[in-house]
Amino acid sequence: MSAAEGLLDSQDEDVAPTAAECIAFVSDNQTHGVVESMMSQFFDSPLVRDGGSQQALEYLAEFPAPKVIIVDIGDSAAPLTAMLSLTAAFTEDTRLIGIGTINDINLYREMVGAGITDYLVKPVTEKALAAALARAEEPLHAPAVPDDAHNQDQVRRIAVIGSRGGVGASSLAVNVAWILSHDKKKKTAIVDLDLEYGTVALLLDLEPTTGLREALESPARIDSLFVESATARLTENLSVMATEETLSNDVHFKSEAIDLLFDTLGRTNEYIVVDLPRSALALRQRIFETATDILLVTELTLPGLRDSMRILSSIEEVAAGKPVTVVANRAGSPQQAMSPKDFQKALGHKIEFLIPQDDKAFKQAANNGKPLVQIEARSKASKTMHSIVAKLTGERKSAKTKGKRGEEGKSEKKSSWGQLFKKG
Repeated sequence: MSAAEGLLDSQDEDVAPTAAECIAFVSDNQTHGVVESMMSQFFDSPLVRDGGSQQALEYLAEFPAPKVIIVDIGDSAAPLTAMLSLTAAFTEDTRLIGIGTINDINLYREMVGAGITDYLVKPVTEKALAAALARAEEPLHAPAVPDDAHNQDQVRRIAVIGSRGGVGASSLAVNVAWILSHDKKKKTAIVDLDLEYGTVALLLDLEPTTGLREALESPARIDSLFVESATARLTENLSVMATEETLSNDVHFKSEAIDLLFDTLGRTNEYIVVDLPRSALALRQRIFETATDILLVTELTLPGLRDSMRILSSIEEVAAGKPVTVVANRAGSPQQAMSPKDFQKALGHKIEFLIPQDDKAFKQAANNGKPLVQIEARSKASKTMHSIVAKLTGERKSAKTKGKRGEEGKSEKKSSWGQLFKKG
């Protein structure tokens, strides 16, 4: 008999039984294994029993309420009623997590609105349960974020876009979000708006979340509870919205959904990093308009130059004067066709950062599902990414340009590369 079971079965009426830290009532083997594995990482003497809401009620009638109680309501015909019956049996000091089979955002809203800490849909994963247990450990009345994060004017929206596919824009977005959340201790959300081919979840070894498409197509459904249910909490300061939609149906974005989604995210985050696809014109234009900063990632190649020029032109059309930071990735690689000097001369825009080629480090990060800056912090590429974040946070001033006179002289010299792509 375990120590926890000995405590629960004690019949000594002279000593009041001590409340357990955490107890779970589950009805199937898969859920039992996940719950038992994760509870042991959060609590010293957790107890997992077979059963559901009825067994949980019988336990609460005999023993003091635990700090956390997990209840499987998958077999309940009225899951919300079953959970409400449980909440009536203990004080607000106890956290309740439900596990069920109904995947319905309205049910989730009703449960959270009734004071239930979280509701997970089967099959439950270790990551989802770990996030729920982490929320259960948060102080009941603690503010979710620093006060200044509630001021939308102070929320930074950083759009990251690649000149072409495969240039490393998603990798940079992930690493920027990690530095902001982990090193700078800022509440940060990263949103992968490439709903079909996005790689943010893959780069972070996360299961794709659900709800992002629904939010973009039905903005009326967006609220704080909806966004929370569609977000995966990677760390205390970093949340992720990244889905993986089927290729058989088009995704129809609504521009007003972008505003509402980011306004909602801005209530609980200080930085929002957006991995922006080159498709979906209306979506791209709206992000350019609302972003506070834009990172354009490219490679020093002829196609990279052509498409960088096109993207800079599209940004200027909808958001003239918007600050754009050009980042050249894989500098020094065998595929590099132009020098940075020739590239930026033809582009008509300064390259502010060069991320050096480092195949070994990037492959290791990808294979481990972790940001490069986390596992190869001393690499030259990681140091460059820290410099990029330092500029975004205002800790690093942009590199000083040469004297105005000198720049004017240079602008009069037309690059042959620039002439190649000059509009007729």
